[in-house]
Amino acid sequence: MKPIALVPLDSRPCCRSFPESIAAIGGFRLLTPAVERLGRFMTPGDCSAVRDWLREAASRADGIVVAADQLAYGGLIASRTCERSFEQAMETLDVLREIKERYPSKPIYVSSVLMRTTVTGKNALFAKYWKLVADYARLYDRVYRLLESGLEDELARVQSEIPQEVLEDFFRARERNKLVHRKLIEWAGAGVIDYLAITQEDASPVGVHIPEQHELQRVMYEQRAQAKTILYPGADEAAQTLLARMMQTLSGRRVKVYPRFSSDAGKLAIPAFEDRPVEETVRAHLWSAGVIVVGAALEADLILSVNPPLAGKLDGGQEPHGLKACFDSRHMLTDLVESARYDMLQGRRVAVADVAMPNASDVELVRYLLDERLFTGLTAYAGWNTAGNTLGTCIAHAVARTLHETTAAAPCAAEADTEHYSFLLSRLMDEWGYQAQGRGEVNGWISEQGLSGSPWDLESDYDRVNSKAAEIVRQLFDKTKPQLLGPVFPAAGGAGGAIIGAELDTVRLPWNRTFEAEVRVRVSLADDGDPTTV
Repeated sequence: MKPIALVPLDSRPCCRSFPESIAAIGGFRLLTPAVERLGRFMTPGDCSAVRDWLREAASRADGIVVAADQLAYGGLIASRTCERSFEQAMETLDVLREIKERYPSKPIYVSSVLMRTTVTGKNALFAKYWKLVADYARLYDRVYRLLESGLEDELARVQSEIPQEVLEDFFRARERNKLVHRKLIEWAGAGVIDYLAITQEDASPVGVHIPEQHELQRVMYEQRAQAKTILYPGADEAAQTLLARMMQTLSGRRVKVYPRFSSDAGKLAIPAFEDRPVEETVRAHLWSAGVIVVGAALEADLILSVNPPLAGKLDGGQEPHGLKACFDSRHMLTDLVESARYDMLQGRRVAVADVAMPNASDVELVRYLLDERLFTGLTAYAGWNTAGNTLGTCIAHAVARTLHETTAAAPCAAEADTEHYSFLLSRLMDEWGYQAQGRGEVNGWISEQGLSGSPWDLESDYDRVNSKAAEIVRQLFDKTKPQLLGPVFPAAGGAGGAIIGAELDTVRLPWNRTFEAEVRVRVSLADDGDPTTV
């Protein structure tokens, strides 16, 4: 198994555990720093320790993937603060130049986050500032870049409600981060970095990030780095995307992908927390992952089936019924699911990127897939957080699985198969189980119990809330398990199989908040694929 060294963005499962699973699915071995070095929530990672680890790990790896914000600042949340200066950030990032000088033939892929348009909602007070700063960032852009009239008083009113030091820190962090981005682009142009993905964290079509994007695109042009750099919506998933690119590089192959949307109107929808139509984001993620985008299913190794947002219904959780769903006849789930069924029956791989709404699966879609026993036949599924987050995980998983299935005498084949189905069902119970259903119930329970903490900061109530979250997800898993066991819908090439066992191995809140959970399902597969062994 070829080793890849990877520096995660932070200690959350999506940044650390997801890449480990994806590498194993593709038949690669991932080297990562100890989780203790990566920080936790408001405590930043140890930049110097991570740098020292990477310097040593580079000698054992065939390729290197780095989330620059961990190396520069100590993680994503730390990147929004001014704790480390530009000079301190560059001091630890300089290890990339050292590694390239020492191992010039080893590819180095780097991701770096273009800061969101607001602050971290670290407690109840900052949850209030979270909205105010986001409003200010949009109004500021409309007044000073777009020169819209009549908004000056509203901008002044919003500004008056935000402490001056909060705004000053917000803009100081942005300016420092922009300087780091410029330097990384220069390194890409100079050959220190072989590929650079700058991902735009939570944003909107207008805001203070837009002029920053324009400036960085110009730097890419000036540094002649356009073929080695890209800027698009995303953040937490970027290391997974670059891992997919690295696995293809080290395999000497590129996966061909055909993106299919269940709605032409959906292609043009701008997802919540993003700044452009979803079709543009899909294509950017595919190219960043190193695949070849093709124009027909028959040309492809893999079909990426996209469940897009429905205009005007970007968050089903805000509907009166409270479910993460649209319940709208224009939401063409029949087209998506029945097309997927047909393609899988023809031996084609299908991955589903569920970006209909943020922060959870589309429960209508998942129920349809489960009831028709199609879910376990998918090459990949994701439906978490932003559209960019979902696309990164779904594409990376699908690329890894495709590489494994198309490799003669693939290494550790049985282990890769088990990891694939385990990761697939983990996504189900995390994104459909916890995020779409369990999290809302947990947050309501916190309020009912009158706990001192809040969903954004559990304070001393972590153990009670963690136990409640695990209880809810386990109950849902027990109800769903019969639909997960048994014959797997025929995979590419017509080879079937059977899941003979599935256990909910882990359910826990990794940070002191309810926003995300670590959910792991472990499966057992029939040795000979004979469904009669179930």
